[in-house]
Amino acid sequence: MEFFDSKTISDTASQSDWVDTMETALQMITTGRFVMPKRMHLDYGDAIFLLMPCITDEYWATKMVSFCPDNREKGRPSIYGTVVLNDTKTGESLAILDGGMITAMRTAAVSAAGIRHLSPLNSHSLGIIGTGVQGIYQALFACSVREIDEIWAFDQNPGNLKRFAVEMNFSYPNIRVHLTNDSDHVALNSQVIISATNSQDPVFKNSKELFTGKTFVGIGSYKPDCREFPEQLFRQVDQIFVDTMDGKDESGDLITPVRSNWIADRSIFPIGSLIAGNIVADDNPTRLYKTVGSALFDLFAARLVYEKFIDKNRK
Repeated sequence: MEFFDSKTISDTASQSDWVDTMETALQMITTGRFVMPKRMHLDYGDAIFLLMPCITDEYWATKMVSFCPDNREKGRPSIYGTVVLNDTKTGESLAILDGGMITAMRTAAVSAAGIRHLSPLNSHSLGIIGTGVQGIYQALFACSVREIDEIWAFDQNPGNLKRFAVEMNFSYPNIRVHLTNDSDHVALNSQVIISATNSQDPVFKNSKELFTGKTFVGIGSYKPDCREFPEQLFRQVDQIFVDTMDGKDESGDLITPVRSNWIADRSIFPIGSLIAGNIVADDNPTRLYKTVGSALFDLFAARLVYEKFIDKNRK
C-alpha cells in the first residue's frame, strides 16, 4: 500500500491531467454508473466526523474528515482529511492520501473544467473572492485553462490576501495581481469570477452592472443557509450549470433562486452533459457554474494520483 502526502499529490500529475480527469468524472456523474451513499455524519462532543464513500467498477474510495475545534488551542489544524483507495474487485487497500490536498486539487480542477467550457476563449482577467487555501488553488487552475494576464482579489482577511499575492507572483510572475478591499470592484474588473467563501449572505451588491456578460463560479455555498450571489445574477442568466444535481437540495445558491422564482428549476443542468455534448450552452454571455463537490471526484482524484505514480515507477 502506498502513502501520498500533500507534496507528492501536487507533484504527481499536471494541472491539465487534473482538469481532464475531472471532466471524465463530471460526465460519469450524469450516468449513475457508481454507488455513492449519503455521507455519514458522526457527532462526538464538540467534534464532527464525516465518512464519504464511493464505488465504481475499478475502485472504491472513502474520504474521512474530522473537525475538532479544540485543536486550535493545541496549535493544530481543526480539520484533518484522509482518502483511502481500494481495488473494487479484490478489496485490497491500494493507497492512503492526504485528504486536504486531494480536496483542494480536485475542487479547483472541477471549477477549471467549467471555466474551460463556459467562459470566452479570450478571457484574460480573473477575479477571486476568498483568497484562503482554496482560493489560491482556484486561481492556479483557472490560469491553466485561460491566458490570464491580471487577477483581482478580495478577502476580509488581509493576511490571506498577502499570502495569495505571494503565491501567484511565484507561480505566475507575469500576471498582475490587484488586491482590493471591495468584492464589487473585483466583479467590475474581471471577466471570470470565482467565489470561494462560506458566507451566508451574497458577497456582491444586487447591481446588474456587476454581472452582465461575465462568467461566475461559486464553490463556497454548500448548505441551504449559505449564499454567495444576489438576485440580479440569477435574473440575468438563462442557464445554471452544476457539478452534480444534488446541489439543488444542498446549496442556498440553488434553493433560494428557484424557490423565489428568480430562475426555473428546469434551467439547471449538469455540466457533465455539456462536456459530453448532450446539451449546448445558450448564447447569453452571462453564465453561472455552481459546485458543491462529490465523493466521486475524490475517487477520480485518488485514482489519478495512484495510477500516475504506478506508471512512473514502472518506467
